[in-house]
Amino acid sequence: MVPEAAVKLVFTLDLCGAQAAPPHQHLLTLEHSYASNFAIMEPAQTQLARALPPLNLNFGTANSSIHSDRVSLAYMQQWDSFVRDAFDLFRQTPITHEVTIHDEDELYTVGNELGLTGRFIRNLCDPVIKALKPLLGMSSMRFADIQAICHASDVVPDVSLGLVNSERTPDNVYLVGELKTSWTVPEAYMRLNQPNTSYHLEPLIGMSLLISYSSRGLLRQLANQMRMASLQYGFISTYNSTVFVKRTPDNCFLLSQPVKYNALQPSLRQLFAGFCLMALSEPRYHESPSFPPTSLRGAPPVRVSNRLRGHDDPSAPPAATGTEVITPTSVILDNGSTAPIIVNCCQQISTPSVDDKAVWLASINNSPVILKCWRPKLDQLFDSEAGVYERIWQKQPPGTNLFARWIAMGRIICSSVFPVGYAIVLQYRDGAKLSDTWHTLNELERAYVKTQCLNGINALRQVAVRIDDAGMHNVLYSISSRTVTLLDFETAVEVEPNTLIPTFHEMGAIFGPNAMLGHEHGG
Repeated sequence: MVPEAAVKLVFTLDLCGAQAAPPHQHLLTLEHSYASNFAIMEPAQTQLARALPPLNLNFGTANSSIHSDRVSLAYMQQWDSFVRDAFDLFRQTPITHEVTIHDEDELYTVGNELGLTGRFIRNLCDPVIKALKPLLGMSSMRFADIQAICHASDVVPDVSLGLVNSERTPDNVYLVGELKTSWTVPEAYMRLNQPNTSYHLEPLIGMSLLISYSSRGLLRQLANQMRMASLQYGFISTYNSTVFVKRTPDNCFLLSQPVKYNALQPSLRQLFAGFCLMALSEPRYHESPSFPPTSLRGAPPVRVSNRLRGHDDPSAPPAATGTEVITPTSVILDNGSTAPIIVNCCQQISTPSVDDKAVWLASINNSPVILKCWRPKLDQLFDSEAGVYERIWQKQPPGTNLFARWIAMGRIICSSVFPVGYAIVLQYRDGAKLSDTWHTLNELERAYVKTQCLNGINALRQVAVRIDDAGMHNVLYSISSRTVTLLDFETAVEVEPNTLIPTFHEMGAIFGPNAMLGHEHGG
């Protein structure tokens, strides 16, 4: 029924005005007045049965925030009964009330993970919590920032479900979730039992297994977040696809098939509501006291044999010794030799606001070099990066020319620009990030770059290495010299004996699902 005041307003405008308002203006006036006085309601069941609206995307970030921690595929199993379990629990729950209607129009354009998180909360979390809130014991349950629920450490999930009250403790957290952008983590990376792509699940589900390491806020993937609050349930979503995770027992994570945003009968909202009800009924998972969490990691990261060393290849560029002039931008390294190495920084290449690691364009003996530095708490990332360069240049398999030569590696003993930590000095290689230049290349140039990258990945396999965060952002290409350089090996993982990792693991991450057209998928 339309309020009497609204009807009077319309006719007053018509009678007093010199010209009658057009019919569509009458309708707009009625709708505005009605909406301002009354909330439009609908059954909660109707709202939850609808699919999520599609997002407006304009791809911004070029790479996902994947880190070096991981859970081995050997400890992941398919949660075959998830849809049945979640939907049955949802249908058994007496959700008979009405909720305010949800505006399903999407006007916001998403370009990064932060924007994606906002739309996920608006279109999935909000309708679900509106439906669950009137249920017994749910009045204080909310989807919220983790800091609103407990005194969080640096382990910060993107989405949390928990009890909002004055006592913020981990016991208030019932469910956590991690969001990734769909253009950096395609659905194929979220599926088990896919030989070309499933290894991408390891860092997605990954966890920081060294407690002293995680407490410093390095790694925040899903399993670490679940362990932080002793949780049994979590999820990973790109909005377009969502994977639901359950831990049982210590050495097993059950993963659902990806559920699409536009799923119906059941919808993603219905399954998410059922999943939340699971977490609310039995949220905790406590590891056995004798359980070693490091066992979950599977294949170890690459490690350098000696952190302090100079290059033993006589053709490598010479390293400056103590006779080099020391400037305010110098970094002095102990590389295990009798005299320290002096590197003079010229220009910072990395983001200045990130102070735990840095990359500089620098010089030694007036020759350009690249200097990469890590704080002591990131020494494992230094180890992995240094270990890859060490293996490549010691063995020199076909494709070694795709990697910069390392000149020295060692411990920083004096510097005002990066006072403490570890560093690698690398040969300077000209080029721009492939993510910035790919759209300018013709088909012949693109084919050439693909072939060169494949050669480099085959070289990595020859030294038993795989890379979990490969992407165009980790490839340099010089158009003028046609030089391709593979970069950044902080997440390098050992390829264990008798294990075959297809080259599509990296090639697909760099070039997409058609990366191997015209190439073999071997490795």
